[in-house]
Amino acid sequence: MEMKVYVFGLGHIGLPTALWICLKGYEVVGIDINPKVVEEIENGSIPIHEYYEGIHISKLAQDLMKQKRMTVRKAYERIGDEPSIFVISVGIADQEDGFHDISPIENVVDTILPTLVHGDLLLLKTTMIPGTIDSLVIQKIKDLGKEVYVAYSPETISETFAFEELRSNPRILSAMDDKSYHVAEAFLKSLSDSAIHKASSIRMAETVKVIQNIDRDVNIALVNEISEVMGKLGLDVYELCNLVNTHPRVKLLQPGPGVGGYCLPNALKYLKGAFGKEENIPLSLMETARRLNERRPRKIVEMVEKALRDAGKNIKEAKIAVIGLAMKDYCADYRYSPALDIISLLMERGAEVRAYDPLIPFIVDCQKSSYVEAIANADCMVVAAKQKDVVFDINEICSVMAQPVIVIDTRNTVPHNHRIQLFKS
Repeated sequence: MEMKVYVFGLGHIGLPTALWICLKGYEVVGIDINPKVVEEIENGSIPIHEYYEGIHISKLAQDLMKQKRMTVRKAYERIGDEPSIFVISVGIADQEDGFHDISPIENVVDTILPTLVHGDLLLLKTTMIPGTIDSLVIQKIKDLGKEVYVAYSPETISETFAFEELRSNPRILSAMDDKSYHVAEAFLKSLSDSAIHKASSIRMAETVKVIQNIDRDVNIALVNEISEVMGKLGLDVYELCNLVNTHPRVKLLQPGPGVGGYCLPNALKYLKGAFGKEENIPLSLMETARRLNERRPRKIVEMVEKALRDAGKNIKEAKIAVIGLAMKDYCADYRYSPALDIISLLMERGAEVRAYDPLIPFIVDCQKSSYVEAIANADCMVVAAKQKDVVFDINEICSVMAQPVIVIDTRNTVPHNHRIQLFKS
């Protein structure tokens, strides 16, 4: 295959997508307006924790660029006039009023619009406010008077597992018309053998993606609230989840310190954005779930405070280790990470916080360069995210931390032992 594919947006989703497309035989041009992102790719210093067949994403990108199969740029410029594919994976920006700025999508479309030729395909991947593509893209393409195809297939990949999920995850696909659908379908089939499910409209596909995220947000809120109940009852929430899930029609998720990342915390705003600022649709369950997840870090800090108090210690000036700063287990993304909220709340209470995560760059002043340094003489340890390089050895914990050893484990990763006061949450 010699067809060029332009990929706009080279972040946690866009870059693995661009590399995957390149691996499937396409010539890829990656574009990101952030000079730092482009420099990191060119220099082989990509701060993303992804591996393809054991090869780190930085080396993979370097290898493909050396082979002239992929280039990266800070600005778009069309190469040749043969039909090409334009994959749009740029993010939507937050606004202070609680809504979202869709101008990044609009800017990409307006940039490529004058260069489009007969047979081009625009494939949008970004999670959208329902109705965005119809209002921003479709009419502009129709006004061109050229046979240009438009389709939408929302991304579903999880950071850290991007390449595996690009291979195996089912895809939702919708398009402007039947011809656009068939062109986009052929492209997607060339990337993976996984199932493709047709949505009746682009607006439907946009809404499907938003609801998928809301579903997870709501169900995490449910199990987090159950976790609080189990704590009051003195029962192990993880044993509860395992036993509850033996029922074939029940699937509890796992509790945690909150909900991080960009997608899930913003999903409800995306759904509300479909109605505009003037129309107030009551969404009581979803709004309650969002509030529950937002308050979760505060609940974790309250657990810390109580555990210390029961041990005869005051949280003020207590030494507390927070292990795992990522927004979820086994990743290097700290956007909206509940661990950062936990740190802020602990500091507000006067605690001396030491944080550690082997994959996260130094983003807070209290970060330490090693796990042992973080837990040394700590009055309490909070496990907020799991990372492969952090092993919770009971002997080490007991020899390094202050007595009594208090651990608040939000990720069910520290083993039970009579020598420590372990609180699972």
